[in-house]
Amino acid sequence: MDLSKSLNSPPSSNRIFLWIHPRSLSTALLKCISFIEGAQVWMEPYLCCFSNILASDPSYWAKSPITSKAQPISSQFKSREVSDTESQSVFRDGNLQPVSHFTYDWVRSQLDQPLAEGRKFIFVKDSALAIHGHYDKLPNIPFRHTFLIRHPHRIAVSLRSVYVNIFHDGGNTDNIDFFTDNPNVVPSGNHDSDAMLALWNYVRTNIDPNPIVIDADDLQNHPEIILKKYCQAVGIEYHDKYLLWDASEEFVRDLYGPREQVIWGKDVRAYDKAFSSSCFVKNTTEIPKLESMSPDSQRYARRLLDGYKAMYETRIKPYE
Repeated sequence: MDLSKSLNSPPSSNRIFLWIHPRSLSTALLKCISFIEGAQVWMEPYLCCFSNILASDPSYWAKSPITSKAQPISSQFKSREVSDTESQSVFRDGNLQPVSHFTYDWVRSQLDQPLAEGRKFIFVKDSALAIHGHYDKLPNIPFRHTFLIRHPHRIAVSLRSVYVNIFHDGGNTDNIDFFTDNPNVVPSGNHDSDAMLALWNYVRTNIDPNPIVIDADDLQNHPEIILKKYCQAVGIEYHDKYLLWDASEEFVRDLYGPREQVIWGKDVRAYDKAFSSSCFVKNTTEIPKLESMSPDSQRYARRLLDGYKAMYETRIKPYE
């Protein structure tokens, strides 16, 4: 564990991480933030590094009878050449880079750079799993570390749905166990770890004793309160107009990050709702009951539940 990022380095008011588990409303929030004046927004640069490492070991994917039948996301990153025409049609004059650029050292060097001209703050949305074991690759310049949580039952059901869409095994979804088959969910067979909880504890010990936590349900159901409190807490100028944004995908051209990852996410329709969103939609559905979920979803949800409960107690609350 790298202890050089200590409490002696105060969090920055214009450099912000949003750490997430997948399927946590994070891309919708990223889109929202991208419309705030002066935002320089990064989409999952460390997750791309993580996927590149997985792609360098094909035998890792071959361990699963499901993933060995399909080309996983990280292998697509390595094998698919994205033409300039395709890139421009999706990103126009955007700043997303070829995935081959993305190593942990390169990402750290980029996040240590001064803000781009005309930008007021850097906002990086990334996976807690991707930085797990690589805390020494966090930027040298202090960042404010914030966390977006979501009830693990919601995450597990949504994540399995996406996974089934990618690796549907000829339509037989009973054969799919996203918890054990997919290294992007549980690396190295470590079924007991919760990367978000580990990162949250690391940040509290070494960087900021009171990192900001927001809950996805709170954000959906009380956006006018949660978004305002979040922006104020991280030093972003807030206006009520930020509760509504353009429904088109034009915002993608202003993102920083791996272009292939965004194209892949569009191909498998993982970003459909987030990319077409124009506001936070109230969530009136009940949290799924554990017994109603598939066995793999139950195992995944149980792994995250203790961390979720601990972080939930420290979250920004709608009414307080």
